[in-house]
Amino acid sequence: MTHLTPDLRDFVLRWLPAPPARVLDVGCGDGALTRLVAERGYEALGLDPDAPDEAGFTRATLEELASSPAFDAAVAVRSLHHLRDAGRALDNLRDAISPGGRLVTFEFAIEHVDAAAERWLAAQGLPHPVTEADHPDVIPLERLRAELERRFRLLHAEHAPYLAREAGREDLVSAEELAIRAGKVKPAGMRLVLERP
Repeated sequence: MTHLTPDLRDFVLRWLPAPPARVLDVGCGDGALTRLVAERGYEALGLDPDAPDEAGFTRATLEELASSPAFDAAVAVRSLHHLRDAGRALDNLRDAISPGGRLVTFEFAIEHVDAAAERWLAAQGLPHPVTEADHPDVIPLERLRAELERRFRLLHAEHAPYLAREAGREDLVSAEELAIRAGKVKPAGMRLVLERP
């Protein structure tokens, strides 16, 4: 399963400052986005408790990050909704980004996985994703967005498909987009760009 598709890569690169800016990749996982950003000429650091054990990566959580403004930007793809201590983690993230620096993120709206989404998934033969009832520890997007906007200035927000890609079915992303436009399902993904004041 991947959400790091060409359209998301283009979105991230479009909103980052020009290379060789310093970029923090929050929740980098296997490091694919960190490596992509580094290949484009950025000075990139991937942060994740399970980050690769190699140069350019740090094994830690955002809650553990202690940093003065060391980064010109940060990216976070499908990672912020997992924060255990959102206040501390987002304060650390804000403090790690220089004033005027950007945060580019793609997030999950767990609260939009409702009965309509479940019907659409079933009609497509897709597995049931997590819901708020299944994972009460996942931060709903509206709460996460409010927490982000307390610390950053919103520059851009756009809804995005999520369910088909979460199931590893890129071939159904267009069908999900059509269902969103028709009002049959709520968008379960959102792309945000914010700026540190």
